[in-house]
Amino acid sequence: MNINTLLIIISLFFLTISCEKVIDVDLNESNPKPVFEAFMENDSTCYVKAAWTSSYYDNSTSPAIENAVMTISDQLGNTETMFYQGNGIYRGSSIIGTIGNTYTLSINIDGEIYDASSTMPPLTIIDSISIIPTGNFFGGGGGGPGGNQNPKFWAFLNYTDSADYTNFYAVRTTYYDSVSTEYTTDYRIADDDLSDGLSTRTFTTFNRFESGDTINIEFASIDYVTHLYFKTLEDAISGAGFASAAPANPTNNFTNQALGYFGAWSKDTEEYIVP
Repeated sequence: MNINTLLIIISLFFLTISCEKVIDVDLNESNPKPVFEAFMENDSTCYVKAAWTSSYYDNSTSPAIENAVMTISDQLGNTETMFYQGNGIYRGSSIIGTIGNTYTLSINIDGEIYDASSTMPPLTIIDSISIIPTGNFFGGGGGGPGGNQNPKFWAFLNYTDSADYTNFYAVRTTYYDSVSTEYTTDYRIADDDLSDGLSTRTFTTFNRFESGDTINIEFASIDYVTHLYFKTLEDAISGAGFASAAPANPTNNFTNQALGYFGAWSKDTEEYIVP
């Protein structure tokens, strides 16, 4: 290699590094934030799971918050201090979730206060669970001679939406696969923009079922803020198309930049065994 060639290579190297821009990315190594999974169900006490966000480089479980002081109160003036169960889990004992009540959760961690409020909506009950064959196009369909000997089915939740009230829903489906012998949980959210006051059928999960599978459905009526949290969480996880913006932290109702959510919801449940 002659001296002129070497000088050209060195010049290109310095030109390249001089054009680089330093981007400061917060990998959360020194500024952890609290994350709360908190809810109040009808006929039950308040539940909170609290943890710190972990470093980008830390693959271990997020550390539990063990020294918080948590209080739950309602608009009627009732209040209680929740007790610590261990593993970052706190529970109430005397205030029971009641439809129509507004609940405020206040969390004190070393003098830092995090508050959130939620109002429990009216209950929408499950009318029934139904199934339909997925069809031969999806590899399912009916059994019998010349057909699929192990037909597969979609499972649907049927309910009647209450009129003149804006409803938001969350569907939690836990199913037992008789073949894999394991439980799986899927989540879906819905609203009544197109079904106000109507009898409605919605997917429980996009998983397909076989005869003998057990499905547990939890159908929760949630408030708008809780719906918005799960919607933005869903968008952050799945993306909203190739032209979408980079995902951000889901919108929530906690003050002081805490992550997570606090939701008060009414819930109906049903177990269904695929025939």
